[in-house]
Amino acid sequence: MSDTRDADRRETPDGEAVADVDLDADGSRSDAGVYDERGGATGETAAEKTFEPLPAAGIFLLYALTVLGGVALIGPYRAAGVRAFEDPTALSNVALIVAEVLVATLLLLLAFRSDRAEGVVRLVVLGAVAVLVQSPVGVLLPASVPAPGLVGPAVGAAVAGVLWVYPEWYVIDAAAVGFGAAAVGLFGVSLSPLPVVALLVVMAVYDVYSVYVSEHMQSLGGGVVGLKLPMVFVVPVDREFSLLAVDDLADLSEGAMLLGVGDAVFPGMLAASALAFLDAPAVVAGLSLPVLGALAGAAVGFVALEVLLFAVRRTHAGLPALNGGVLAGYLAGSLAAGVPLVEALGLAPYL
Repeated sequence: MSDTRDADRRETPDGEAVADVDLDADGSRSDAGVYDERGGATGETAAEKTFEPLPAAGIFLLYALTVLGGVALIGPYRAAGVRAFEDPTALSNVALIVAEVLVATLLLLLAFRSDRAEGVVRLVVLGAVAVLVQSPVGVLLPASVPAPGLVGPAVGAAVAGVLWVYPEWYVIDAAAVGFGAAAVGLFGVSLSPLPVVALLVVMAVYDVYSVYVSEHMQSLGGGVVGLKLPMVFVVPVDREFSLLAVDDLADLSEGAMLLGVGDAVFPGMLAASALAFLDAPAVVAGLSLPVLGALAGAAVGFVALEVLLFAVRRTHAGLPALNGGVLAGYLAGSLAAGVPLVEALGLAPYL
């Protein structure tokens, strides 16, 4: 979901942003969360607020690197036999992921009520980041590297250690890109297009509910910012900005723009899944038209969300625009490649 700096400011980094820890242990869930805190001081009128192109471009760059990084990992993951689910076509995988998101969200909300529990949450999340980050390291290492089984865990531990000691915004961003790309690749190679499409639809609906109805993402947002975890991308608007000096979302909104990592992971999963499972000829850099269409749709969805954020200055659910864009691009690319929609959506076995 997305937030803009307003007199009626809402605290919200993305729901799945936290649980996209899908932010969650598997890094694949993160509701959508674009928290755009642009404009002027509290009380400023909408007409006086301005759009900051450089921070917005920075957010888009981090978003794109995460999606493209995940797509690039599909080949290495397939070659290494990496897979999160035994049956990538099973819709039960979607139910499992959604259940994990809901449970993680509930636990986080409860944990943020206790200082001691918050410390435990930070340890658990950084441990999950370390585990997920080491997976691409393991598959990308050349065979000549000595003791390859130790390199991945060492890198993961180092990333978690730096995040614990010095969680400045650029450290958070670097870890979030690696964490998010690993999640995109892992879930893309583990889920065929039908489960991914179903997951995108379910999570977009959930995002709308969590932002506009229950509004529990606001509570999650404040807790996530305080813990300084790589669940969001952070790009400063103010050159003097330091995440180390920020304790809550209200302060963060004064000097930075944000995007939940889950907002990159979910759309990226469809492009990665199309590369892993859809039989279509490659046209550019080993990518087929369905994959290229999904990537283009992800970019269009991001721009649409930014326009909405600037036009209507309030908290918004991000996944409807992001997931809708990637899905539309994927289907358009499939049709252009001559792939029937029934096949593109994975519905053939059910018809």
